[in-house]
Amino acid sequence: MTPDDYVVTAIASDFADHGRLALDSFLSGYYAESIRIIHEAHLAECTASDGDLCLTCEAIRAGLVGILAERRSAASLNTPTAAS
Repeated sequence: MTPDDYVVTAIASDFADHGRLALDSFLSGYYAESIRIIHEAHLAECTASDGDLCLTCEAIRAGLVGILAERRSAASLNTPTAAS
């Protein structure tokens, strides 16, 4: 493992100690930031013109949408209801 791997593992472990929701929140943010960095790097090299389809850009957007959907789902599971 690289030093970065150890840091991420230690941070993830700390979040896991605070429960499943904390770990899920950490992982969601970690993946979202990773996808954002990949997207910025790809945009610097993307050769698609405006309006043209770029499969890499579309895949990145789909990944971000998936992460947002997971966050909304997790938030709705942890929102107290009137019956609670």
